[in-house]
Parts: sequence; structure tokens; C-alpha cells
Amino acid sequence: MHRTAQGVLALATLLVVPTAGYAQAWLPPKGEGTLAVAFQRVNANGHFLEDGSELPGYATRASNGVFVLSYGITDRLAATLTAPFVNVRYLGPDEPLNLPDNVLDDGGYHGALTDLRLELRYGLLQRSLAVAPFVAAVVPSHDYDTLGEAAAGRGFQELHLGAQAGRLLDPVLPRGFLHASYAYAFVRQDLDIPLNYSTLNAEAGYFVTPSLPVSFMWRRLWNHGGLSFNELFVAPPEVFVNLDRVVRASHEHVGIAVSIPLGESVSIHGDYLWFVSGKDAHYGSGFSFGVSWRFREAPSLFPGFPID
Repeated sequence: MHRTAQGVLALATLLVVPTAGYAQAWLPPKGEGTLAVAFQRVNANGHFLEDGSELPGYATRASNGVFVLSYGITDRLAATLTAPFVNVRYLGPDEPLNLPDNVLDDGGYHGALTDLRLELRYGLLQRSLAVAPFVAAVVPSHDYDTLGEAAAGRGFQELHLGAQAGRLLDPVLPRGFLHASYAYAFVRQDLDIPLNYSTLNAEAGYFVTPSLPVSFMWRRLWNHGGLSFNELFVAPPEVFVNLDRVVRASHEHVGIAVSIPLGESVSIHGDYLWFVSGKDAHYGSGFSFGVSWRFREAPSLFPGFPID
């Protein structure tokens, strides 16, 4: 029987950072920060198999909360702390695997504060073309249960190295912008299985008004290690029981995001993502919406480059 459980990784990485996520290459000025809270719903209806085909079943539903605090330490250095509360329910209808050790897939919601992420970005370029290398540490908040489709996370320590780049499209398209990021994740774990992975994100956006951006998104994740299903089904029991954490997976998402100002320092934001392809990963869709509060407000989203 084929199945996958790499959905844990998909659930943890689905949400657009609930701030001006379209402008992460542009850093906030020194002393300016953003506090954001968002609700996220992820409906995983089935799984992409190793050949990319879809298999209904082993479905889950997640109702998550995400808290993000960003702050400009200097005009060239910014920090972001992300704290997700992941709340997942197993829908089946298939009988859960790894019984009786799997106590999460009982049809009820199971929630936990999961992996805290601290990111530092350095503004190498901060003009109409912005480039910001970054380093991020991901640390489990506590020793939560990682066995089952309804697990809140994988419980690994990770180090992410990458860069973000953005470009305002003036004078050709004064209100348009492009943004992209790449990260390589080094995964520390005790299973003696390489699990490093890469993520690549791209956005194309437009300011409908000077403070109302709409963005179209594309995302891809792929593993550089992990085990295929054929390898998992002949692996020792102590490895197979961790298949949710070690399966080799890749997925591709597309979506749309919008941010609407409610005043000079408060905005609401939302996004919708479709899981369009993958291998050994969930298929389905997800959306999020939230509110952001910016303190010590800057003159514009891209300081020094107001959009007329």
C-alpha cells in the first residue's frame, strides 16, 4: 500500500509570512517592527505518489495559528521570529499506520506549539534592486509527538542559508515588483538518514494602490535525501515508524496573496495556495488570513522609494 506523510513539512512551510511578505528583500529601517498574527487552514485530501499521480486517502485538516515579530536592528540588519501553533486532525478514511504507537490519528484535533524560527537578514542592496542574504535557525519548542499524519511537526533542528532578491519594475511598470528567494536547509537528526532540502519561491506583484499589493506566487520544495517508499517498506522497524519524518518528498504550490491597509499602521492580509504537483507529498489546498501592526511606521513599504 502506498502512502506518504511528508505533509508535516508542507503544513509547516505553507503560510506566507503574514507581514509584507512580498518585500522581504527590503529591510525595515532601524527601530521599526511588525507584529503579525494569522490563521491558516490546510486541507490535505490525498497524496502524490512517487510517479506524481494522485492517491485519495490519509487525509488531514489543519487549523493553525502563526505569530510573527520582525524588527529592524539597524538599517542593514533585521530579525524575524516566527512561532506557529499547528493543530491537525486526521480524517482518514484509511486505517492509520503504525498502530498502536500512533495515538494522534484518532480523528480528533491535536495541537502544539511547534518549531520556532529565528531569521537574520542583511541588506546587501537596498534600492530599487534589493538583495538580502539570510540565515535562520529552526528549533523545536519542546519534545512533541512526531508519529502520525496528525503530528504537529518533525521535531528536527534545522539551519537555513539563503538569499532574497526583489526588483521594483519602474519605469516600465511603476507599481510592479518581482521577488524571489532560495534557501538550503541543513537538517540535524538522529536517524542517520540525510534529510537536507531546498526551497525556491518566486512572486510577481502589483500595487493596485500605493499601499494595496496583490501578488501571484510559485513555490517549490525538494529533498536532497530521505527514503523512497520502496526503501521504507524494507527498512528496519525503527526507520519505518518514522516514515513521516524521513520520506523523500517534493512539491510545487501556486497561489495569490493580497494585503489591505486599515490605517497608517494596521493591515489585513490573506493568501490562497493550490498544491499543483509533487512526489510523496500531500495534495490539496490552503488559505490564511491575518492582521499586521507596524510600529514606528516608515513612509512607505520600501523605505526611500515611495510608489507614486
